Order: sequence, then C-alpha cells, then structure tokens
Amino acid sequence: MKFDHRAAVITGAAGRIGRSLAEKLCAEGVAVALADLAAEKAEAVAASLREKGGNARAYSLDVQAPESVQAMAEQVLADFGKVDILVNNAGVWLPSLVSETSEEQWLRMIDINLNGTFRVTRAFLPSMLANGYGRILQLGSIAGEVGLPCYAGYSAAKAGVIMLTKVMAMELAKKNITVNCVSPGMIGDDIKSTPYTWIGRTGLGEEVADLLLFLAGDDASFITGVDYTIDGGRILGPHGNDL
Repeated sequence: MKFDHRAAVITGAAGRIGRSLAEKLCAEGVAVALADLAAEKAEAVAASLREKGGNARAYSLDVQAPESVQAMAEQVLADFGKVDILVNNAGVWLPSLVSETSEEQWLRMIDINLNGTFRVTRAFLPSMLANGYGRILQLGSIAGEVGLPCYAGYSAAKAGVIMLTKVMAMELAKKNITVNCVSPGMIGDDIKSTPYTWIGRTGLGEEVADLLLFLAGDDASFITGVDYTIDGGRILGPHGNDL
C-alpha cells in the first residue's frame, strides 16, 4: 500500500497547495494535522474534510515562534500518536528590491521560509527517528533555483531550503527517513494561458499536491535528496513565445 496507517502534518495548510494535499491524503486514509497561522481557515478546511469522512484536525502555528512550534508538535503527537509525513509548506513572499529592503524585511523572509522549516522539522524529527520511518517534504520554489528579481530574501531562503533538504537526506537516509523538495512556479487558483511557460499555461495547487502525494507514499522509498521543479517549463530557457 502507498499509505498504511499513516499520520501527516502540513504547515501552511490553509493555502492552495496545503489544502489540496490535505484532501488527497485524507482520501488515502491518512490522518492529517492542518497547521496554519490562520487557525480559523485551517479549521474550515479540516471541517470540510471531516464532512467527507476524513480524519483531519486543525492547529494554530506560528513558525517564527519556537514555543508555538513546540506546542503544536506536542499536541499533534498527543492526538495522533505519531507523525509519519511532514510537509513544510508554510511560507511568505514579499516584493522588494535589494536596495530598498530593510533588515527587518530580510530577516522576516529568512525566518519564516527557512528557519521555520528548520524549527518544524526539528520538532517532529525525534518521533520519526524513534519510529524508524519518515517522509519529510519541503516546499522550495523556482526562485530558490534560479533567483527572482525583487524577491532576494525569498529566493535566498528557498535556496537554503533546497540545500537543507539535501543535507538532511544524507543524514537520515539510513534511518528510513527520506527528505525531498518540490519547487513550484507559476501556480495559481485557476488555469490561465501564459507565454511564460513552455506548456503555455499556469499550474494549479492540486498539481503540486499530486507530486507531493507521490513522494509522501511508500512507493517513493528509493527517492531522497531530490529537488523537483514543477513550473510548466518556466525556467528551462527562452520562453515559449520566443519560438
């Protein structure tokens, strides 16, 4: 089976990727903890999933606050008994030229996107190590692969997430814990035509969730330390309208 009595945590679960993945995991019989700074929105998603027969609960989480991360982790482990799948999806991006970026803005980008990923992972890793099983999935970005003008802090943080993924994968490979990253680009709430991807359209959160779902399952047991780009070919080279 792809999933056998598994429990998962998704941070940033009220967003388009998080809620789509939660729905797909619940459909596979996975117990899902939806953690988000917007706790009421996370609860609305969880309630909808429960109405469909899913095992879902919502939790308040501020990835910038170590005490919030620890409290959430302790409550999830108390409620579900274990965590097999961790999806570090919480993040934020704000536009600003480097010349106009304050130190406060820079530190916020790094703290939420990179340090938050580290904090949440560290909170759940002891349980995974004790159980001898884990799937850790990080949300990177094409900005962390090739950079994005006006988003230096976000790009730097996501580049850090990608490298953190690789280091953790090496450290945890023999502990039966895999660590992979998915880096989206050009993802929206609906599909729109665009000349800026080779496929010629934008992507959907559920398409990113499909990739995450595969990597979270037992069928992906021989995959670790990989950064998967999912952007319709956005960063391959000259844009599709150049032909």
